[in-house]
Amino acid sequence: MTPINRIVIVGGGTAGWLTAGLLAAKHSQANKQGQSVSITVVESNSVHPIGVGEGTWPTMRRTLAKIGISEHTLITKASATFKQASKFVGWHHTNKINDENKNSRQSHYYHPFSAPQGSATADITPYWLSERAGNSYYADDVCFQPSLCEAGLAPKLPNQAKSAFCANYGYHLDAGEFIALLREHCTQQLNVHHLIDDVVNVATGIHGIEALTTLNNGEIKGDLYIDCSGFNALLIEKALGVELKDASHHLFADSALVCQAPYEQENAPIACHTLSSAQTAGWIWDIGLQHRRGTGYVHSSAHQSSHDALHTFTQYLGSVAPSLAVGDKIREIKFKTGYRHQFWKQNCIAIGLSSGFLEPLEASSLMLIEQSASLVAEQLPAHSGVMPHVAKRVNATLTYLWERTIEFLKLHYVLSNRTEDFWQDNRNVDSIPARLAGLLDEWKYRPVLESDFTSATEAFSAQSYRYILYGMVHGNSPFCDSYKYMHTPLNAKFASKQLQLNHAFTRQLHTRLPSHRGLIESYYSAIR
Repeated sequence: MTPINRIVIVGGGTAGWLTAGLLAAKHSQANKQGQSVSITVVESNSVHPIGVGEGTWPTMRRTLAKIGISEHTLITKASATFKQASKFVGWHHTNKINDENKNSRQSHYYHPFSAPQGSATADITPYWLSERAGNSYYADDVCFQPSLCEAGLAPKLPNQAKSAFCANYGYHLDAGEFIALLREHCTQQLNVHHLIDDVVNVATGIHGIEALTTLNNGEIKGDLYIDCSGFNALLIEKALGVELKDASHHLFADSALVCQAPYEQENAPIACHTLSSAQTAGWIWDIGLQHRRGTGYVHSSAHQSSHDALHTFTQYLGSVAPSLAVGDKIREIKFKTGYRHQFWKQNCIAIGLSSGFLEPLEASSLMLIEQSASLVAEQLPAHSGVMPHVAKRVNATLTYLWERTIEFLKLHYVLSNRTEDFWQDNRNVDSIPARLAGLLDEWKYRPVLESDFTSATEAFSAQSYRYILYGMVHGNSPFCDSYKYMHTPLNAKFASKQLQLNHAFTRQLHTRLPSHRGLIESYYSAIR
């Protein structure tokens, strides 16, 4: 029974360095027997990270705190900005609702990070369905955050305590700068060993991986190997033969065109939400960093040719960044949609793109990296004798996590009434995961319940499902009539009060909060 004292991570990138940081922060101190865990990252200079994962969930705040990276450092060294929500534009053609002036606004809805008003006490969704559906937008009514995003306001005050905030938030960040920050912190503050080298051979045996051979540093041995080698999947697939479980029959996107676009004015407002705009065969993301925008078109090559996809994307870029000379600034990424049949096999676990990929909707890729790395850091086995038990539990947890993520991403597509082939195919019942299809049937007769999502490792909560489901459907949808079938009476007085409180709180925040760019600038003012 060999102690797990030597961990070798193959591949840098966000997955490699986040994993190294979480493991080192938790396990690098010597135990009572004087043993400590050594962590080595073998990073190739010839293989560059994909580097487009620029949106995070609020969980990243906790992850960075565990590693020891402050928010101030993230803002000033990774061009980070604050992300409060995702805004979906054009995902539904007809969800236009008349406002007080009887003017219809553009089809869009929000998935904010803050919980609905009063949700700690009770869910006010049934009341909203009975009184407001068809006449207002769900997230706007129950949460103050969409209004903050529309106004370009920050989620907190400049001098607020480090852990305090007015609105829940994650980050947008420059992926390349973020990787460099993690690398610097891990090597200088957490004693992670860093080898810049290429793995040229992987020796395997009955217990898994026995050793790695590198081009310049010879043989490297570990007790646990972590595959963060990206789509290459050098250890988990090429050495150990674990294949992907295909998910392309659920999620059709297999290509992305990506481009970094400038702001047209130096001090242009910075969006504090991810903008997701539906297109003919997919959707375009647009995020605001401090000095540029990160954009990309995620699409299905089976539903749109490369030529037409490029035309769709360049048209969008022309509308938001007319000064950009596209030229060779657009790059294409091809990917397979799926996840490993086993994430942990013998003495090797895959994290990041080597473990699978779905699509960047809802910042799901970085979220899965965080969850996987945190789980391994928490569950790290003491010795090889118990590793099979840990591997079995981690595999079950991660499989559940990936399957639930597929369902949540698919939810965004199945409710659309767009008429292009891509969107019609997404509504085909054969493409909808069985568990999601069953829940959708139930939600026609009752609202989304907390008890629909009971695992401690749920990827997305009931509140997230409500924001998407009731953001996408209006008026004559059967989902809007579900309150009629409820057996328990509505707490109308409580719910009405919460809607009033939400609008009052929204007005109050509008008078107190700075602009998003203003908050960012305050972090730099503190070091001048």
